[in-house]
Order: sequence, then structure tokens, then C-alpha cells
Amino acid sequence: MSVAAPAADRIPGGNGLFYFDQISVLLNDAGRLLLEPQTWFLAAVVLVAGVVRGFSGFGGALIFIPLAAAILGPKKAVAVFYLFDLLSATPYGYAYIPKCNKREVAPMIIAAWALIPVGAWILGNTDPYILRWILCAIVLLMLAILATGWRYKGQPTMPASIAIGATAGLSGGATGVSGPVVIAYWLSSTSPAAVIRANIMVFYALVSTMTDIIFFFKGFFTFDVAVYALIAWPVYSAGLYAGARFFKGASDTLYRNVAYGLIAASVLISLPLFDRFIR
Repeated sequence: MSVAAPAADRIPGGNGLFYFDQISVLLNDAGRLLLEPQTWFLAAVVLVAGVVRGFSGFGGALIFIPLAAAILGPKKAVAVFYLFDLLSATPYGYAYIPKCNKREVAPMIIAAWALIPVGAWILGNTDPYILRWILCAIVLLMLAILATGWRYKGQPTMPASIAIGATAGLSGGATGVSGPVVIAYWLSSTSPAAVIRANIMVFYALVSTMTDIIFFFKGFFTFDVAVYALIAWPVYSAGLYAGARFFKGASDTLYRNVAYGLIAASVLISLPLFDRFIR
């Protein structure tokens, strides 16, 4: 079933204009969108993604974005994720700014900021079918990095930090997925664990914020994207809470294997080959 198309294509801040006399029409569009079965399928995906993120500490985007892209298309799926992430995880990272090593984090952030617009251009201009195959390949690569325990062998250096930051910005802007590369890089550091965690949290908070700004001005945050994000936000938050609470006693090996299995399943199910089964 196709998603109801909103009468007004954009919310304030996009390339289009928002008129007050369209509010009643937009509300009617929102009501129709909430009745779509696909909306509630995506809500279930968001819940699973939140639970996995809550008990394993990773995997939310790796589960949500491939499946959401199969339903909504890559551009809309990535935009929805960044918008509900802005309401949940992104603000949490700002609390770590005083604890991070700013001299180490700054070059990565600047490099990522420089490449996010390029990634956003790819997201907005690449054929959705091709981009979905690329997205699935990238998620599988990220999963391999996590599952094999690969780590950057050297110590963090300025050139390496710039390269990793640029890669993360490009991949994040184009597909919404970049996390494992940055995590694998930072874990090679000899800095205290608390500083490494703070570095990662601050990097993603600032990079996600810049991505949201760029998506906003490119008009990616359409009205139905905002509705999906508002539905996803409390569901994702509930999943985070449930994952952290109910899987607290599970072994590290168990919950990581469960997370890896769910990520792999989401990628396989979301392959364009299986569209007729999930649409």
C-alpha cells in the first residue's frame, strides 16, 4: 500500500513555503498517514531497533534504515532516522563535551562536516533502487567490522582522524550509517575509556546536528517525514528503556550475537529482491 502523499510537500525551512491556511489539510494528511499499515510496520521496526540499541549499545540505525528504506525509499528513511534521533540520542551527546579531548575530536568533526553536504547530495540525487543496494552493502560492511572485532592498528593521528571523519560524514550523509568505522578507530586509542566514550558521543552529537541542519535546508524533512519521526520517537525511547532494563543481566556474548543476527536479518529482508514480500 502506498503512503498517503501530503498536500503540502514541505514543512517550514525546506525549499517550499508553508502557508497557515494549509494547516487543516496537513492535519487530514497526518490522520491518513497514521492509518497506513506501513506506518505501524515501521513502528515495530523502530521498537526492535530501540531494544537492540538499548541492550547492546549499537545497531539502531543498522536495523532501522535498511528496512525503512525498503518501504519509504532511502532519502525518506534516512531523514526519518535523523529526525527522531535528534529528539532522543543527539542531545545526550552534548553532555559529554566537557569530558572529551577536543584536540582529538575537532579534526574529525570538521572533516565530517565538510563531507556531509556531498553525502546529502548523493542521497538526494542517486537512483533509490541503486542506493538501496549500496546501503545494504555498507550496512553489511559495518556489521563485519563489529562482528570480527576489527580495530585500527595504529594510534590516532591527525591525517587518520581527518580521513575517518570525512568517511563518516560522507557515509552518514548518504546512507545514515557510519558508526562502526568511528568506533573501531577510537578504540585503538590509549586514552582512558571514559575519554574515548566522550569523544564518540560528542562526535556523533555534533555531526548529527550538522546533518539535521543540512537535511532541513535541502527540504528532506517533509511533512510525512516529521509525522513518522514523531511516531518513532516515543517508540524508540521505549525500546531503549526496555533493552537497557530487561537485558541487563545477559552476557556480553549473548546480546552481541543477538544484535548481529537481527542486523543481518534486517539487511537480508530489506534487499530489493524481496520487495514484493514486504511492500
